Amino acid sequence: MMHRAAPPGRLLMAALLAAGALVALAPTPASAADTTVTVNLAQRGKVPTRAGAGFLYGLSQDGAGPADSLLQPLRPTLFRGGGARIAGHGWIGDGYAAGSGYQVRLNSAVAQARRVTAAPYNATYHLLVSDVWGADTEQPANTVYPCDNGDCTNWRSFITRLVTDVKASGVPARYDIWNEPDGTGFWPRGVNSAQYYQMWNTAVTEIRRLDPQAVIVGPSYSGYNHGWLDAWVARTKADGILPNVLNWHFGIDPAADAADAKAILTARGVAQLPLTIDEYLFSQQQHPGYLAWFLDRLAVSDVSAAAHAIWSDCCVAGTLDSVLWNGQPTGQWWVYRAYAQMTGNVVSTTNGNGMAVAATIDPAAGRAVALLGNQNGQTGTTTVAFTGVTDFVSNGRVRVTVQRIPNQSPLPGPIVVSSADLPVTNGALNVPVTVQSGTDAYTVTLGAPLDAGEQGGPLVIDANSPDFTYGANWGLTTGVPDMYAGTANWSFVSGATATFRFTGTQVALRAVRDVDQGRMTVAVDGGTPTTVDNYAPARNASGVVWTSPVLPNGAHTLTIVNTGQRNPSSSGTNIALDRADVTRAAVQTVDGTGPGFAYGANWGLTTGVPDMYGGTANWSFTAGATATFTFTGTRVALHAVRDVDQQIMALSVDGGAEVLVDNYAASRNASGVVWTSPALAGAQHTLRIRVTGTKNAAGSGWNVAIDSADVTP
Repeated sequence: MMHRAAPPGRLLMAALLAAGALVALAPTPASAADTTVTVNLAQRGKVPTRAGAGFLYGLSQDGAGPADSLLQPLRPTLFRGGGARIAGHGWIGDGYAAGSGYQVRLNSAVAQARRVTAAPYNATYHLLVSDVWGADTEQPANTVYPCDNGDCTNWRSFITRLVTDVKASGVPARYDIWNEPDGTGFWPRGVNSAQYYQMWNTAVTEIRRLDPQAVIVGPSYSGYNHGWLDAWVARTKADGILPNVLNWHFGIDPAADAADAKAILTARGVAQLPLTIDEYLFSQQQHPGYLAWFLDRLAVSDVSAAAHAIWSDCCVAGTLDSVLWNGQPTGQWWVYRAYAQMTGNVVSTTNGNGMAVAATIDPAAGRAVALLGNQNGQTGTTTVAFTGVTDFVSNGRVRVTVQRIPNQSPLPGPIVVSSADLPVTNGALNVPVTVQSGTDAYTVTLGAPLDAGEQGGPLVIDANSPDFTYGANWGLTTGVPDMYAGTANWSFVSGATATFRFTGTQVALRAVRDVDQGRMTVAVDGGTPTTVDNYAPARNASGVVWTSPVLPNGAHTLTIVNTGQRNPSSSGTNIALDRADVTRAAVQTVDGTGPGFAYGANWGLTTGVPDMYGGTANWSFTAGATATFTFTGTRVALHAVRDVDQQIMALSVDGGAEVLVDNYAASRNASGVVWTSPALAGAQHTLRIRVTGTKNAAGSGWNVAIDSADVTP
């Protein structure tokens, strides 16, 4: 917990080739039972608190790292620190006085708190008092602990100096008095011992004497323990030294633990206190699947804030532990990003068979978001059963986007599994999600299509997908833990060729770099081959080994050939492909007066319309009036006015069957998507719009008003 355990080592796998034979790698065992979780969008509750968006020791020593561009999207609410492991050993390193060791830790904590408690974060900072004192598991064996032999004099002096300095800094830090005081390396004087209560009483009394408005956090046990907490509440209540915030670490289920803690307070006659978890996720749980599960449980709990634990990067690396990798987002970062986008109101959900779901709906933002995570390596198919689906529905359909967040470091973005308009029947919709790995998290979003940034950037395509084609002398290995989708497509034969067909503007190829890897050539559309050397002294199974130049938007073919050659330092000529990242052209929005739109007789134009794209409306009241939009792409979405005076129009693509679209609405939406085409061939198409002269019985008028169109390349 925290930084008590040694940092977990990198997961290493055997070389793909050994003595000319492929080494079989056993897949990680996982449950494959199918299950169903439910989301009732009609039962809306509290505003999301983002309780889990907190970090222990996540910042750099001066508080400046990570950059705002990486931190702000996560909308963090809590940080915790106190300068642990900074050279000097704090107060005890200065001979139990305020010297340079104390000052450097205090300065770090104040700098961190100053950044994150101010706008735009406005987060809470828990100052670990025991860290500044020096109890970070590196204190010497002969350490004199607070109140040893009944003498609390020096401890009181330390608290006086610390509170005085914090007040002088002006930062609104909260005091977390002692980290994990239950027989660990931080406090070897016994859980709930008489000396512990002396230490706690002295600190609380002195802090409140010097700063009556101070917020005190405790007891910060290393795990949720009913017996410890019950005894602690009883004793601190009797002594008049209860904290302002009740705190613990880890636990089995934050929702159940919070309910138990509230019951303890009630039984002991204590008014309910805010609840926080200042450390959660053990090292083996730090992957998207479990993180999403824990965040889901936090979302429905009474925990007000919680902080991601630290294991591999203690304590001032500025990486949020394993949430960032070489300054780039990991799968965990994207889970926190999805969690931050869960705005509006929390809705009612139920879990199933190890899978947890939390969901929110935000009509103002035009979306409902469900986050899926698992506790026990669950795979198989999880069906998300939505009910109460009334918002965002158009012509009986709603846009549903499923995204996968794999356990990858770094990860350029979530993978769009599917995005389509699906039918809603009596407010109900079932969305099956096939979970590829027990470490995956998923989001299911209902509403308007997401923008390019939210869709996760490049399209990620596994090398074992149908878009890759392999000639002779290629093999496949599954269950490879450090490769995308757990698969490796490999060859050690000179001349072995693979092709990858894609549509986009750029491609980045990912392959294994290791001590036994050889050289390959890559070429786009029959161009001049480029040689890529995949040798490396240390393994990187999924890094980018080559990126194409920017290409014209369209269909392309990448050809990969094993040269049979190798770096002199390499022990083999293997080539092992992981995946490809395809950059696609952004969706293009075309105003209704823009290129491609053509209007026949009986259409008018109004300008200066403030709630429409480009400020223009192309309109007609006349039955039979037609307009066309000619475009090149794979899909088109039409934006038009929905209002009480709008009628029914008919749409068709390339002369196909017409689809009727009713533009009546009880309240105005001038620029929403009213219809989206099915997927089309990447070619030129024509959308035809016809005014039908019919209307909804509730409508008061006969207008059709065109706003714009979105074209997907």
